[in-house]
Amino acid sequence: MAAASDPPEESVTLFCDITGLLRDEAITRLKANNNDIQQAAGEYFEDPDSRKYKWDESQFSVGRQGEVTDTGISFNIQGPDELPPTSYQNNAAPTRPPSRANNPSPFGAPANAAEEDANLERALAESAAESGIQLQETGVVDTETNLKYFGPANRPQYETEQWAMIPTKATNDPVNTDPLPSNRQRDADTPSFLRQTKDHRVGSILSIYHKIPLIRNILLQCGTPSKNYGHNSEWWRGQPILKHEHLAAMARGEPVWDDEAHPEFVEELHRLMAFLDRTDRSYGTADSLVDTKAIDPNFGTWMSDVEDKLFEAIRGEAANNPDCDINPMTTIGTILPCTPLPATGSPTEDSNDNHSEEERDTPFVFLDVQLDSDQYSWVETIYDALDHLLWAHALTLDSNFPEDANYAVLSKASEVVTIRLGGTGLVKPCEIPAVLYVDRYMKERRDLALKFQTYIRFAKKKLRMYNAWESSAMRCEGQRCHRVNGLGNEPHNVGACLEGIVKDAEKKMQRQTRTAQWRYFWDKMQRGIELSLNDIFLIHTWSGPYSFLPEEEERMEKWKEVIDGCTKELEKLKADFENLAELRQMYLEGIARISKRLTCKEHEADNDRFVFRGTSAYNPEYWNPTHKYSLRGVALTSELSYVCVREYDDSVVIDGEPMRRDQWWKIAYYSNDATPIKTQKATLEEVLDAAGTESRNPILVYASEAAMEIEPIPLSDALRMFVRADNRSFQQELAQERDQVQEQASSNPQPSGFTVENVSQVPAYTYAVKRKHSIGSSVATRGSSRNDLDDVDLTFDETDQFQDHQTPSIYYKEFADNKSPRSNKLGGIVESLANCRTNEDLNGKQTSSATQPDVEHGTVEEMQGITTGKSPEMQERTGGYAPFLGRSGQPTQGSAVDMMDIDLDADVEFQSRGDTYTHNR
Repeated sequence: MAAASDPPEESVTLFCDITGLLRDEAITRLKANNNDIQQAAGEYFEDPDSRKYKWDESQFSVGRQGEVTDTGISFNIQGPDELPPTSYQNNAAPTRPPSRANNPSPFGAPANAAEEDANLERALAESAAESGIQLQETGVVDTETNLKYFGPANRPQYETEQWAMIPTKATNDPVNTDPLPSNRQRDADTPSFLRQTKDHRVGSILSIYHKIPLIRNILLQCGTPSKNYGHNSEWWRGQPILKHEHLAAMARGEPVWDDEAHPEFVEELHRLMAFLDRTDRSYGTADSLVDTKAIDPNFGTWMSDVEDKLFEAIRGEAANNPDCDINPMTTIGTILPCTPLPATGSPTEDSNDNHSEEERDTPFVFLDVQLDSDQYSWVETIYDALDHLLWAHALTLDSNFPEDANYAVLSKASEVVTIRLGGTGLVKPCEIPAVLYVDRYMKERRDLALKFQTYIRFAKKKLRMYNAWESSAMRCEGQRCHRVNGLGNEPHNVGACLEGIVKDAEKKMQRQTRTAQWRYFWDKMQRGIELSLNDIFLIHTWSGPYSFLPEEEERMEKWKEVIDGCTKELEKLKADFENLAELRQMYLEGIARISKRLTCKEHEADNDRFVFRGTSAYNPEYWNPTHKYSLRGVALTSELSYVCVREYDDSVVIDGEPMRRDQWWKIAYYSNDATPIKTQKATLEEVLDAAGTESRNPILVYASEAAMEIEPIPLSDALRMFVRADNRSFQQELAQERDQVQEQASSNPQPSGFTVENVSQVPAYTYAVKRKHSIGSSVATRGSSRNDLDDVDLTFDETDQFQDHQTPSIYYKEFADNKSPRSNKLGGIVESLANCRTNEDLNGKQTSSATQPDVEHGTVEEMQGITTGKSPEMQERTGGYAPFLGRSGQPTQGSAVDMMDIDLDADVEFQSRGDTYTHNR
């Protein structure tokens, strides 16, 4: 018979309250009785001293004959570790034990695997020889010189005998492809976001953090900034950007191990922030950041809590940059005893050792609420979850409060509070506030906090007592009541038992009445009286006359007494339960009243239910919170999140400041959907409802007004260069899509001339002129430092710098024809791009793609330049190597080439689109 599953938590708690047993023994007894609390309680009370379910350690300290010894246990069983060691890098099984090759078994058994395999082969050979079967050849048996290749059939001629059919999984496994570039282009007023392909929410968290200026600045200043952040046209999809020396080693066929094959955490973090600042794409991915050693030190062999590792990595890297102050996003918690320290007299030395707050301070960035299902059953609002986390000892009734209990307070509150509801998750809808106050958990309010804890604990004890009384009152103690209540020999409560007895008595009275009615008509038939149609109708409807015999009258009176008695008991039980429900509701309302204090202003709470102004219960200290935070984002799942974007309207000025308003956005990416990108505006009410109902483990991000008022710092030159290059790659994707559409349209010729149908397809005239040679799919922009850019204006805030479009048109045309002198910086870069595309050096000679530019970072696409001899099927038709942008040599002083100058029109595009991350004040 299969073992019973674990009993419900409420059954375990109730059984412990009834019997006073320990939790482990209670669970064992319940499982042994098929989780039937009535049967388990009956077994316990029949023999409370039974040791059937108790573990007796004394048997390990006696001898073979039962004598007591003092040698103790002579063995120790080590259980499996819950976590692997930090240096664990391999998933392979353990190796074999020491070989016994030099000590063969005297019984002829194989001593090792090799001997066992040899014996097996010998046995198979002997068996095959006896049966006349020829053994199958092993190893390489095909001595043909021509090799087998798999690929497209592009040879001019094939031998028919060499064709074979192979299985493919292309039709079985659906491939999730990204949308077309035009569908991935971000609208001007729509925020970009980061998605994740694995089961975590790092991308959603960073998307929310980016909209909080304080956190954005901290993340951009975290760690040591790089002079160059490289480029990879597939980076937005999750491909890493590695250092150039590592790519060069991979191109030479040298192995690259561990963290060398993964991007740097700080650089990847900076790239993501810059990407969210100025990208033309609607989304990117945070997979490369998760793939760094700082977050995943085992590189996938043992996936840890990715979200928690993110904050640990940020805190660790912040120390490497003195300009990075992580304190505004760090909260300091302190553990305090629930027993207050003496009010008078100096504390003793022992009390200093036990209650030293400085030694028990804990800084944290991520507030992870780990609760079990029983604790979550009490959670009605987010404050209930924080109460059970920070006041766990007081609200856990099994603890010894207040003598051995502690509670946590916040010594310093951060400007941003990130809360994750972890553990088993929400078990019912939770009220998520739009404004969060943490004053009830602050250290300066600890006296009020102790008062709140004491009352909540008292109310919870009363509620548990009422639950135990209700369970005891409802439990039927009858031994033979199942014979009359119709419930069978199963556990049941008193109410069901009494109702079953009433039904049984009513059924017996009905049967006795029908017997008497039938006897009346039977007597008529015995006397030879023919039954009329009316008599037959009365028989059919059981409505005929009847009379009871004396013994039947006695039985009917007895059954009526049973029904009357059971009815009175049911009415009394119902009244008791109604009173109990009123008491329970009174204490639940008291808990709700306590939970409301220090969570809102006085005018925001219901006076009749919570505040009680004008009565003795009114206390103004309960309604003056000061640490205010507003909800800025919610990460529900790895696919769905909500982000709040602050916008400024310069047309409306209030107190000299432009009017600000917060706009919520619902952001989702459903990979299995035909249109996976879902970005739409949402209301605050929709966000709060989704946060409390659509996820068991939501992540909530709250920020103070000070965090939102910080002025965002500008991107560094290297980060601006990185974003420009990525945007150029995206523009190429859009151009390729347009070319494909035009090619398809050319196959279906349209009528010439301007018509209503095609007038919208006429391209608009723009100032910018398309270059002949673009950046391409992979550009390494390492090597440029700010020392090289002293003569370059990188802001381009003046929108009229190219008012005369004729000048830039001639300027680009001149150098597109390779007629410009190399002393001009922009023309030199365009020319080098053209040479890079055609694999020519500046002298017009063919160059090898293996030449390494003077940069630190490159891309995986750089390795495409090294080719080896392949069969025709394995050769791909390509248009040349992917361009790898860098200085082709050391420029002279008179012809200094600036890597940033290739994107002069990029800043104009950004400024005209209004996509810079600054306050419009």
